[in-house]
Amino acid sequence: MDPKRLLVILTLLSQIELPPSHEANDFVEVCSGQGELSRALWRSGRQGKAFDVVYSKNHNLLRTVGFLSVLAAVRNTRAGGLLFFAPPCSTWVFLSSPSTGRTWLDPEGYPTKCVLLANIFVMRMLYILFYAWRRGIHIMVEQPISSVLFDWAPVKKFLILCNSRKVTFPMGSWGAPSMKYTTIWGTLPGISSLRRPLDLKQLKRALVLFNKLPSASPGRNTLVKKTVDKAGKKRVGIKKALEQSAVYPRDFAWAIAGLLPVTGKRPSNDEIDVSYQGTGSDLGLMESLMDQPKQSLVIANVKRFQFSRC
Repeated sequence: MDPKRLLVILTLLSQIELPPSHEANDFVEVCSGQGELSRALWRSGRQGKAFDVVYSKNHNLLRTVGFLSVLAAVRNTRAGGLLFFAPPCSTWVFLSSPSTGRTWLDPEGYPTKCVLLANIFVMRMLYILFYAWRRGIHIMVEQPISSVLFDWAPVKKFLILCNSRKVTFPMGSWGAPSMKYTTIWGTLPGISSLRRPLDLKQLKRALVLFNKLPSASPGRNTLVKKTVDKAGKKRVGIKKALEQSAVYPRDFAWAIAGLLPVTGKRPSNDEIDVSYQGTGSDLGLMESLMDQPKQSLVIANVKRFQFSRC
């Protein structure tokens, strides 16, 4: 489907009023991982859905069924609810820049299969975020601080369009077993309260918790360090699994649950500014989202792909 037609369809769908009985969700979390955030929201009395490929291959946004499933869940979310995205960061972070070619100057990266699939994933995420924003749903997108995702032109322009705010903080300040400096862009009121400094006591606690994590076997989500000892023998050291040290802390999840308003309203067309002040001219919303290479706009049924193996 043509991307411009898809945006028009999403815009029209966002203007359709649904009965209150159909707006049953208070939140939708995509790429939820171990679901710590969703559990906190459920325990606080909210209703919602969590999506991740670890639950089902049909939750993959690169598959048509995954894209439509998330879109349907967002459509059944009330105004004032929350859509939380944590897209795979493995191709966007600084650590993978030698193989992906992504930099702050060129976030598009090399035209390899791994990079192109990640770009398609993010474009599909933007379509869903756009639809949620038009329906009056608060949006949040999380990435590590070294990720260049927010520097990519389509993402940057959309964040400006929806007047989102940025907050950066170390996850260790919330009790995570690693410092993991994190950046979140979102429209949720009070998002700046997530910013916490990391003192020496919290740093020591994070290091202690990280050392207690079980060592992972060689393979996915591990850091393998090859060294040579004094005798000239090659040794391989396996560090802790990345996915185990990147789980959202419980306090952080409950903090977001406390920020989510009980009620909300859908903004009217007069309250939504869909213009983007570009260099030299004003670009409409659709034109600003279309301003990128064509290979990133593919709307097709792409087979499941493990980003972490790229």
